Amino acid sequence: MRVAHISDCYLPRTGGIELQVRGLSQAQLAAGESPEIITATPAARGKAQIPGETDEGVPIHRLALDLPAGLPISPYVGARLRDLLLDTADVVHVHGGLVSVFAWPALRTAVKAGLPAVVSVHSVWAGWSRAFAAADLVSNWRKWPVLWTAVSDVAAAPLRDALGGHGEVRVLHNGIDLAGWRPPATTNTDPDEIVIVSVARLAVRKRGLALIDILEQARAKIPASKKIRAVLIGDGPDRSRIERTLERRNMDWVDCVGWQDHDQIRAHYERASIYISPSRLESFGIAALEARTYGLPVVALEDSGTNEFIHDGVEGLLEPDDDGLVDALYRLSTDSALRNKIAEHNRTIEPAFGWKSIVAKANDCYAAATRLRDDS
Repeated sequence: MRVAHISDCYLPRTGGIELQVRGLSQAQLAAGESPEIITATPAARGKAQIPGETDEGVPIHRLALDLPAGLPISPYVGARLRDLLLDTADVVHVHGGLVSVFAWPALRTAVKAGLPAVVSVHSVWAGWSRAFAAADLVSNWRKWPVLWTAVSDVAAAPLRDALGGHGEVRVLHNGIDLAGWRPPATTNTDPDEIVIVSVARLAVRKRGLALIDILEQARAKIPASKKIRAVLIGDGPDRSRIERTLERRNMDWVDCVGWQDHDQIRAHYERASIYISPSRLESFGIAALEARTYGLPVVALEDSGTNEFIHDGVEGLLEPDDDGLVDALYRLSTDSALRNKIAEHNRTIEPAFGWKSIVAKANDCYAAATRLRDDS
């Protein structure tokens, strides 16, 4: 099957959607499918396109402009995109977030071209559901023969509200390389030290400053005799503000190490005791799933997308608010039996979010989208 994945952003940008599109397309290629990437992200600074470009065997079509900061904005969502889709795709898989200035017009082009279309919503629309519903007055998008999916039930709920009963919304989860995040046979942790780790883009919506408050309150609650260290992995517009806050509060036990590749992240996990995700608008939580697969107990908010794979007291602790996150860090830091019990569960029981399973579910969605198109 020829699958055209449409995404505003793709490598060299590195974010949740980009890496998921890459992971799914690589897994589909390995399964004998024929995926291709269509994106508005330039190939490099000063070079919008590279003719014949591939990513480990997956063709990349960049309908991009050479814009400042590599902004993924494209005017090529009309005839040029339509011809490309008709030439390369049996089904179109559109990946969108809250603001996707390329993906949403591209979806309209795919529908007008008569191609089966699946949409994966990778963000939580939350209060924007009414705005998307109102857009139907102009575009009539709710009646398009499109199969709508979201990466979790948390992300699916506002999408269902926006559709207002005009279509089905399936959950098509994100996936990870389970083998790549399988923990080593022996751990490298210091039994006398608790290491708390978090991986996230350092932007407002990820609540990095709230995490600093949570860590500070947890440190005050945990006995002073207990050695505590925290590692914040990631980069973004909030990084300098977070670092200034840590310095102002004399929190020298918290390291803000910037962006790290997967090998570096795994090296941090080898010495880690607990993973924390403070985000409220987490549509899924790929980094948290990777940490859980590696064997770390995960602390997160109960109404975030991490509840797809974290169950309270089993793979980690889920809490209703920030005070609960403070208490969870305290419990796991001081109760070694609970911490070890959860860690042992996570090390020995593999989660059901490997790429083989996700590819099979995506194929089911493609078949359903084809039926929708044929019935329209």
